[in-house]
Amino acid sequence: MGTPFITLLKPSQLDGYDRTKPHDQQPSHIPKTFLDAMEVREAVFVKEQGVPLEYEHDADDARSCHWVTYASVNQTTEPEERDPRTGEVVKPRKSETRSMPIGTLRVVPFPHPPHPQPGGRYPHGLGGSSITRSRSHTLTSVDEERQASPLPFGMDRPTTYHDGKEPYVKLGRMAVIPMFRGHHIAGQLWRAAKKWLEDNPTFFNPSITELGMDQLKAGTPSDIPSWNGLICCHAQESVVKVYEKWGFKVDEGMGKWYEEGIPHVGMFQRLRIKPVAPRIRST
Repeated sequence: MGTPFITLLKPSQLDGYDRTKPHDQQPSHIPKTFLDAMEVREAVFVKEQGVPLEYEHDADDARSCHWVTYASVNQTTEPEERDPRTGEVVKPRKSETRSMPIGTLRVVPFPHPPHPQPGGRYPHGLGGSSITRSRSHTLTSVDEERQASPLPFGMDRPTTYHDGKEPYVKLGRMAVIPMFRGHHIAGQLWRAAKKWLEDNPTFFNPSITELGMDQLKAGTPSDIPSWNGLICCHAQESVVKVYEKWGFKVDEGMGKWYEEGIPHVGMFQRLRIKPVAPRIRST
């Protein structure tokens, strides 16, 4: 395996993606990086863990940032041929080096659906945010989806590490294909995402100019939702120790729930970022 490298895909247009079909049967306009992320997710969550294909892609994918790790892998395109009598090679093996997607994760911006209920069972997963796209032409597609969210910058039930109101981003869809596990690929993905979040703390903050104070449910500038470094993760119980090594803590108040029959717990971490006061453009 060559030295892995990581690519970032920011929120992208995914209209037309057919979640009932695998990544290699999608329309040509879908970004290749996203298709590569789905290749990894299908290998891990669908084929390995048994999650139905139609539930792997959700409404959050289009508004999320995706990181994909690639490795340069030498693959045989034509096997060698030998003379059956002498054993001598009569046609040498042909190979090529391919950049193969081997790991991925995504970061989903706020707002989010309500926290899962303790003991809850979600046979089809949490299903993203069930977002309906707005018809407005004055907003970006990401802000349109935020505006139409079932939980638009509102209150949630408080847990151990979340007061029910503070905006947070959610780390998820972390996956590394089996043959490349044990090479710290997941850790590299997390560090890349962490650094980007630290360097771009206002990226997911809503546009005051486009959405307006009323839509943001803000009476004063101090009420405008802005990210202050809080990250949530809905972790499969089997990998809690991995996230703990990265600084996440189990949120006991969130409880345990089941997605596709797999036990999950909530975990939080706060990054140190420089707070940026929201600005309202004067007219």
